[in-house]
Amino acid sequence: MVGRPKKDTKTQGRKGTGTVTVKIQKIDRKENRLSKMCKICSVCEDRSICNNREGTKKCKKCLECKGKDCDRFYVYAPHTALTSSKGGKKRKYLGRYDKQEEAQNSIIQAQNGGFIETNTTTLYEVLEQKNTKNLQANAIAPSTDDRNRAIRDKMRKYGLADKKIQKISTDEIQDYLNDLKDSYSQSEIDKQTDEIKSGYKFAIINHLVSINPCETLIKVTSSLPVKNARPFELDEQNLFMNYINTYDNLTDIRSGMDSITFRNVVKLAFATGQRIGELLALQIGYDKKHYTSDINFEKKYFRISKTISTEHNKPVLKNGTKNSKKRIRKGLPPYIDISFNVANDDVIEKIIKEQIEHSKNNPNNKQHFLFCNDNGSFLTHHQITDTFKRICRELHIQEDNTKGCHIHQARHSFVTRCLEARYEHRNHC
Repeated sequence: MVGRPKKDTKTQGRKGTGTVTVKIQKIDRKENRLSKMCKICSVCEDRSICNNREGTKKCKKCLECKGKDCDRFYVYAPHTALTSSKGGKKRKYLGRYDKQEEAQNSIIQAQNGGFIETNTTTLYEVLEQKNTKNLQANAIAPSTDDRNRAIRDKMRKYGLADKKIQKISTDEIQDYLNDLKDSYSQSEIDKQTDEIKSGYKFAIINHLVSINPCETLIKVTSSLPVKNARPFELDEQNLFMNYINTYDNLTDIRSGMDSITFRNVVKLAFATGQRIGELLALQIGYDKKHYTSDINFEKKYFRISKTISTEHNKPVLKNGTKNSKKRIRKGLPPYIDISFNVANDDVIEKIIKEQIEHSKNNPNNKQHFLFCNDNGSFLTHHQITDTFKRICRELHIQEDNTKGCHIHQARHSFVTRCLEARYEHRNHC
């Protein structure tokens, strides 16, 4: 029969790892005969004989054609991939492919454990590459990169990060996460899980792996008790505020922060509920009208638009706040204005005016911060928390808190006081 090959065509797979066999296959259904066409059939305008074919009867064009794929009974030529097992004694069928390249790649994958190309890239290196590219694209902040680096270091400590990414199995990742459940909080375990998953997603996109071992991971639940936000009780808050308003020597000379600055920033945190990094980023300008870039006495508000963050273990002034991106996505401005009226009796205005006068007397305050160290450098939440924790310990406030009190509890306390005030208002209505 014209066009039918006498023998199978075999081609050696790349690197000598198997064999690709090409064999013209018969299509035994008339409706399928039209799905595969040679070049001659594709331009033929008269298909009456072929469409109503009887036996092996061919049209004139098919009879005259010398091509092996002309007969529409024999136009399907799949590439069958075979590979040898270890020792070369048995052949393994890998499947049929339309293109020879696909068949060859399947052989390479079978020999290399599922990968087109083998490499020695470790999980640590993949995560590092991913975070570097995200940082360059401004998709993550430097502080997030610092956090992810700390996660990678923890993986390295447990021995997972330095393993080749192509060799890590689902069970190994699952065992690693399971080992965290008795030592780490749920949020930390979730961060570790998300970082590993994003690393493998990056690896697949960059063709480092072909299969994602994270797809069948079981969510790990921490066995540690959930730490709920713990505000100060009203009597605890009053005890603390009376103490810092009574005593002058609140800070250690080694901290670089004076007592007046500490007192005012803590009072402002309790009065407004703002994050301490956002308060420490407030900047002032000295003029007769007392109008500043962040504080407006005429309209009685101060603007939260920046924060003091930690990047590479150093404090930096960062434009935007924790919620700036979320606010922009909602169509809101990236900043928020805090009215002085959020507290009673002009408390906020008095705190800010006192601190402005105090900061004006610091010749080192070149960047005009409302709160800064004696040498003019950034104050950090660590400095505030260290002194805050020591005073709480001296006053026996929340002694059952094993890690000690934290300045962020001022924010929780503010929210609690607001809820208590609303509850009392409803009961009196």
